[in-house]
Amino acid sequence: MDNTATPILEGELLLGTQLELVTPTTVAGTFYGIAFTLFCLYVDSLASQFRDEDRKRRAKFMLGYSSIIMLCGLYSLVSNAWITQDAYIKHGNYPGGPYFYVLATFHAPVMIAAFTCQIVIDILTSAIQIWRVWVIWSATRYAKPVIVLPVLCLLALAALDLRTIILQTTLPVADVLRLDRKAELAKVAIQGTTTILCTVLISLFLTFQHWRQRKLIGEANGSAGYMKIVAMLIESYALESIWILTQTIVLFHPVLAFFAESRPYIQIIAYLLVQYRVASGKAYESQRGQSILSSMHWNQSNRATIQLGEGSEVNGDSHLSLKPVEANALYVSNMG
Repeated sequence: MDNTATPILEGELLLGTQLELVTPTTVAGTFYGIAFTLFCLYVDSLASQFRDEDRKRRAKFMLGYSSIIMLCGLYSLVSNAWITQDAYIKHGNYPGGPYFYVLATFHAPVMIAAFTCQIVIDILTSAIQIWRVWVIWSATRYAKPVIVLPVLCLLALAALDLRTIILQTTLPVADVLRLDRKAELAKVAIQGTTTILCTVLISLFLTFQHWRQRKLIGEANGSAGYMKIVAMLIESYALESIWILTQTIVLFHPVLAFFAESRPYIQIIAYLLVQYRVASGKAYESQRGQSILSSMHWNQSNRATIQLGEGSEVNGDSHLSLKPVEANALYVSNMG
């Protein structure tokens, strides 16, 4: 093999080589920096929960959960940057260029570990979405039927990811790329479906509860919290859904490198956006400020109470009792 000849880079190969240099380094580093900033803000917002004995245990669990996701993202960032540096500095004359060298390293232990970290990010971010669906619907008789499809999607995603790891550790790179094409398309489609499905299921339930309460008590502020949670979820997961959809469209094009290698960081950002906005209380902020809804409180008894701010428009009533189904609908937003 002659590594002294300079490969000719043009067309799609040139585009792939350029993206493979920029995405795992500059783009991924920028996105992880955004995620790390959100993580720091989230940890700061959790400080008050650590002083509350009732919420301390949950806060510790979610901090550990989020830390695992961040550590997996960090390993992916460092390992991909290291492989890219090795490819472009030490193997610039590799047949087909650095881009083909990166592809040839898929069976290396460092890349298998990086891929495993990406799988962990996929599963943990999807699992928390499914958990939110369960919490929302758990007070209704439709909870089990509703949760079946998201859980099946998660199990299918885990099975396909496990298949890919087995292929990477047992077969040559060329065979892996050939055998894993359809599975890769299925994985991306399943992941996008899980994100969109969970968001839609929660949004539909909360929208129904919003209109139901509005019909019962008019323009009371008690129902406004539902739509704020819906808006928060849609805003946070819109970018992730668009990213995954675009990745599906360009799956067999060199531009895939940009969307595939940056997707884990987009998932982390979307996850932390929800966690931070909930932990800091911004999930309930009205467009008109504190005059709409200042705080909400609930418990695990048979009834729950929403505490409205002094600027409430509930005709002098500062408390509104809810049935368990409404309490569970609001509980989902406190899982940060």
